[in-house]
Amino acid sequence: MKIYIKIISLFLVIVLIVGFFVPSFVLKDTVFAKEDPKSSTIGGMEINDVKTADLATTLQNAISEWQGSEVEIVSDGISRTIDPKQFNFDIATAISQFEMLTKKPWYAFWQKEKVVHIPIPVTVNEAITQQIDEAGVWDTDKTLQKLILQASYLKEHKVEAVINEGSMQTGERIAFQIAELPANSQGVAKIIPLLNDVNLVPNQSISLLSLLGEQAGVVNDAGLDFVASMLYSVILQTDYEILERHSQEVNPSYLQQGIEADINAALAKDLQFINRSEQLGKLKASIEGNQLKIEVFAAAKNKDITVRVSKDKIVKPRIIYRYSEDLKAGQERVEQEGKEGSRVEVYRSIVENGATEEQFISRDYYAPQNRIVTRSSQAPVTITTPTQNVGAGASDPDLEVDLDGNGLPDVKPSTPEETKQEDGPEIVYGYYDKGGNFVQTSP
Repeated sequence: MKIYIKIISLFLVIVLIVGFFVPSFVLKDTVFAKEDPKSSTIGGMEINDVKTADLATTLQNAISEWQGSEVEIVSDGISRTIDPKQFNFDIATAISQFEMLTKKPWYAFWQKEKVVHIPIPVTVNEAITQQIDEAGVWDTDKTLQKLILQASYLKEHKVEAVINEGSMQTGERIAFQIAELPANSQGVAKIIPLLNDVNLVPNQSISLLSLLGEQAGVVNDAGLDFVASMLYSVILQTDYEILERHSQEVNPSYLQQGIEADINAALAKDLQFINRSEQLGKLKASIEGNQLKIEVFAAAKNKDITVRVSKDKIVKPRIIYRYSEDLKAGQERVEQEGKEGSRVEVYRSIVENGATEEQFISRDYYAPQNRIVTRSSQAPVTITTPTQNVGAGASDPDLEVDLDGNGLPDVKPSTPEETKQEDGPEIVYGYYDKGGNFVQTSP
């Protein structure tokens, strides 16, 4: 009998020890870090005062409230927005785990209520995994684990992604452009740091106006167009997709037709593009002396890309005349020389693994510059040459009047030789005969 008593006593001691220590071991892996674990939680929500029958409804209300805000995954300027309704919460399993861990055995009736913190099991659909994959530089599995853990405790809606270090290699230059700053540009150097070391994440659009932000106001229009044109020229050398670009419609001095770009925040004109490759790109921008240099780097240059500009139409200039009274009669002055206009098309050829893809990029029209000429508005002086009459063929009708009826004009036209000198001696017309006598004749 004594032996049975000893065995029962030993059993009770073992049970007491196990009942006291085992729950703490079990909870080690289920407790979410909490500063004040005085009451139990499920999915981060305290439920000590909630009746068991109301647990499911209470948890569903908390989940619905959490799903009212979008979830954002961010890292180093990259972000993805997740629809919270794509998370599936297993409330029944969470309640079952809670009841199992908080239920007191019959032999441990003296123990206090156990404090546990149970996550709500969460599963996600394939769309969330695909969104994380599309970032290109995130570790999908590790980022997904963080996302699920945070959702299972109904924590904050912002999750820091885990970067895949292998994807961050950007050692080879794949595009390049350099040009002198235009004389009429101002403030360009102030915005270049905003374009340096920008990550060009796969499948994430880039907006030049967004990169510049409020600093776009410190640069004049000529400077903004110059920066936009330089960046556009570089992006054309990659396989990135152009989402938005506007032409200046004039040919700038720093780049050829079809390669320039125009941006204007007030008119909602932006330059936007997206990295459609599988590699992370890195944008580099710097001022070297009086030149702006823009480059794009990636892990490897696995494509040969060329850009071709084709003129498919030439437009001749017109001549525009203006009139001014400041010029002398018959004079004219060239105010502006004429230049041909054109319509150009831009194409991009991408060669990869021996296959060539020809892409049509844009068609732009550049109006001709008309020739402007200023002419005198004064009427020219007309000089009339006197008409000379010869015999009966005289053309002046006043000289052909016959009043005496002899059939000859009453007034004989004068000739230069017959012009009378007003201040000189009288001129007498005649000749000398053989006897030396002077015979006067009529003029």
